[in-house]
Amino acid sequence: MSFEIVKRESADFGGLVLPRTELSSSAHSTDLMKFTRERIQQRGTAELTTVYIAVPDLGWTAVIGYRCIGLGNLEIGDVLVRVPAGYFAKFTPDGRSSDPIEDVWIQAELAEKEGRIERAYAEEIEVFHAPSNVELFISLT
Repeated sequence: MSFEIVKRESADFGGLVLPRTELSSSAHSTDLMKFTRERIQQRGTAELTTVYIAVPDLGWTAVIGYRCIGLGNLEIGDVLVRVPAGYFAKFTPDGRSSDPIEDVWIQAELAEKEGRIERAYAEEIEVFHAPSNVELFISLT
């Protein structure tokens, strides 16, 4: 398992919304998630970011998009979400799975199950650097 505790400053992200998204190692492989990622990548986004936001009584909402420096960088029709500063467990692939996104989510689930991290179940950030590098930031209490 490969993770470190990091402090992130607050950051804004723009993108397209997928409501009621499952938070699991296989969430990224649904047809709707793949379709939405492809739409964002077609815009020339080099660093594809998915922010998962906990919505009370509804589950999770995903915003698939990009780091947004300011409102001038927000594409027409996209939403803006701010992730507050905080402490996160940062996971990188360690070879548990041939799919790097699945790999980091499996590690996060295992770290929580083993008591190595205490999740806050707040904003979670998945950053995909082409062609196959992924970082997953799990919010901590």
